[in-house]
Amino acid sequence: MPTRSANWLPTEDQQLAKSWLKISEDPIISTGQKRAEFFKRVAEDYNDYSGGIERDGTMAMHRWGHIQKACLKFSGIYHKLKNNRPSGSVLSDLLPDTKKAFYEQEGKQFIFELAWMVVKDSSKFNSLAQTRGDQSKQATTPAPTPTPSTPAAQSDAALGNSQPEDIAQFGSNNSWNRPAGIHATKRAMKQEHFNAKKIKVMSEQSSNYRERTIAMKKTNEIRQQVAKAEVNQVNMEIMSRKEDELPDDVSREFLRLQKGEILEDLREQIRERQKLAAAKEKQTEASTNEALAASSERDSTFEDDPSSNAEDSQYIGDEDEDDIADLDPLLDTLA
Repeated sequence: MPTRSANWLPTEDQQLAKSWLKISEDPIISTGQKRAEFFKRVAEDYNDYSGGIERDGTMAMHRWGHIQKACLKFSGIYHKLKNNRPSGSVLSDLLPDTKKAFYEQEGKQFIFELAWMVVKDSSKFNSLAQTRGDQSKQATTPAPTPTPSTPAAQSDAALGNSQPEDIAQFGSNNSWNRPAGIHATKRAMKQEHFNAKKIKVMSEQSSNYRERTIAMKKTNEIRQQVAKAEVNQVNMEIMSRKEDELPDDVSREFLRLQKGEILEDLREQIRERQKLAAAKEKQTEASTNEALAASSERDSTFEDDPSSNAEDSQYIGDEDEDDIADLDPLLDTLA
């Protein structure tokens, strides 16, 4: 029986959502891969940015399955309440009302708010939500066989499970018989032409891959900042609410749990920052000590070997003085 992986923190769910969105929107191979390969790339991107426990593709796939399912339900409730808001209601009440409705409908708290904040406005996630809504409307009708244009295929494509594009097979419907060698030659020529075009396209794409990667990193940083600002705004609205304003005990308890979760997230973020700062300081101190030790050892070597100093003085007087200084900048401090 496989061992159970460590629990995911809300900030880890948030980074997983960012990585899923980044790989899903990859303009090169976002849908041209199997599900396992897709989530392998998601896990690699997650491990680059999370700073926490390292996860593999299987862990990322299972966790994202829970996140996506809950976020799709939550998003459906959110948009339903948003489109049917009574007059006089304020937008700041929409998110708490959605959480309350989710709790009443599902019987459990919605714990993926940070992840939902990342994907809620993306076209990829909204297409999944639209697909889920269309499927629920057609639940009473027999489901058609999934094709590349059906919702089932679209859902698999979003999870990185789309099939590779089939290459059209060269067929012959001629009414006369030709030697087999002619058909084989034509097929080989067509395949060779296709491979040449494919190589050309891949070369053009790889030429500016670095620029696209830098642009994607910048976009990811901007999204992180926007999502963080939105979360902070929502948290401030929650923390500013008073229990006396709520209608019943359930709502008041729900508000207390929300505030406690926000405080715990902040404490965890502070602890992580302190750990990173301590590790960075320790690394800097170790590098400084190594540099000082190397410098002291070099000074001791020159003091114990006068012939070395004499040779160095002779060479420094030559025309190659600049070259020697470039090879060992520490000689400037010994002169």
